[in-house]
Amino acid sequence: MVFGVISIVLILVSVVECGTPSSELNDFDYPAINCRKHSAVLTDFGGVGDGKTSNTKAFNSAITNLSQYSKDGGAQLIVPPGKWLTGSFNLTSHFTLFLQKDAVILGSQDESEWPQLPVLPSYGRGRDAPDGRFSSLIFGTNLTDVVITGNNGTIDGQGSYWWSKFKNDQLKLTRPYMIELMYSNQIQISNLTLVNSPSWFVHPIYSSDIIINGLTILAPVGSPNTDGIDPDSCTNVRIEDNYIVSGDDCIAIKSGWDQYGIKFGKPSQQIVIRRLTCISPDSATVALGSEMSGGIQDVRIEDITAITTE
Repeated sequence: MVFGVISIVLILVSVVECGTPSSELNDFDYPAINCRKHSAVLTDFGGVGDGKTSNTKAFNSAITNLSQYSKDGGAQLIVPPGKWLTGSFNLTSHFTLFLQKDAVILGSQDESEWPQLPVLPSYGRGRDAPDGRFSSLIFGTNLTDVVITGNNGTIDGQGSYWWSKFKNDQLKLTRPYMIELMYSNQIQISNLTLVNSPSWFVHPIYSSDIIINGLTILAPVGSPNTDGIDPDSCTNVRIEDNYIVSGDDCIAIKSGWDQYGIKFGKPSQQIVIRRLTCISPDSATVALGSEMSGGIQDVRIEDITAITTE
């Protein structure tokens, strides 16, 4: 009876098998909403995978270069095995970021590599500090058709630096998230291991037509605000087959804060959460909120394993 009155609109984008045309790397196939005509490797743009050299310029140069193919079949950036230290970088439309097996993106602990952004309009102020926020490690706004995936490659936010500053009240800006896409549509985030985000891990906001599946998300259970997946004022979201260990909610559906969320007025709706395993001793398996002033509707949650959760 409950589910009979819930209107769920399933994701309309199809998932197909893609492969890499690059002869420099082993062939691989992966499921994605769209395949790409063009492909490049991070080392083509000066990337150095030694875990010490900053690759912020290499990522930005690669994505800027590949954005020229947005209207010509799209492009794929391959991150090969290695440890690729970087600050924040922005994605582009009709684009795939692919992490090969044993590829690790490391979030820089140098604050100068994280640009400052204004506060989100549905929040009106920062969560950690009122004035603004750091850009997410992987960021994008007003994009269409974005895939972040891999052969279970890893993104490590190296969050301990940020957790310490938060706990000691030393932050002037709100901590960065790991992945944030704003005002975007046709998004897929899949088949990756995400560890130690400075704050929330995956934060689509003001976006639609989103698939998030096959993620392993890991943070120490005592780490502050390390939510796993937080769809925020989003429509038509499918979250399936994820494993999350978190210091906060494994999944939290949000839609803004107090009068700011009410004024912005964009609910989260048409959301399906399936086959989730969650470990979160101090918080929720799936939370509605806490920030939900824009409304939440049409949510289906099923086949959930909650282990040691509050």
